[in-house]
Amino acid sequence: MIGIIPHLNEFKKRRVKPVIGSVVYCDLISNFASHSGIYIGNNQIVHLNGRGQIEMVSPEKFITGTTAYSINVSCRGKKAVGSRTVANRAKKKLNTSREYNLFFDNCHQFVAGCLTSDFDNNANNFLWILEMTTEEKLGSDNWRLWEV
Repeated sequence: MIGIIPHLNEFKKRRVKPVIGSVVYCDLISNFASHSGIYIGNNQIVHLNGRGQIEMVSPEKFITGTTAYSINVSCRGKKAVGSRTVANRAKKKLNTSREYNLFFDNCHQFVAGCLTSDFDNNANNFLWILEMTTEEKLGSDNWRLWEV
């Protein structure tokens, strides 16, 4: 039992609270697919849902219907990284809709649009590409679990 305690302490050190404009994501289907959004403060995330609507949700609602039990946050070193500009772009798109398509117009493209202001981008339809865009625009270099 004693051997578990250092492991738990190390696990807790890898947790952060998102900052306004952080990119967040969770697993959709056991690491085969993922879902992303933008943290806008006050425990709210703006995301493109599977019906093509851009909405604001709580972290609990963000992972509802997924296999996720946690949310990952964009970080630089040990601290969450974000941008008010990115959050404002996400908020401006609230209550609008897109022609959602799992492969060609999905949540990752919406989040990339928040990062770049190019909402018609066609290249950011996979998480690994969105991670590179997040690194370029926010300076992130890792992802940590959301501390709730």
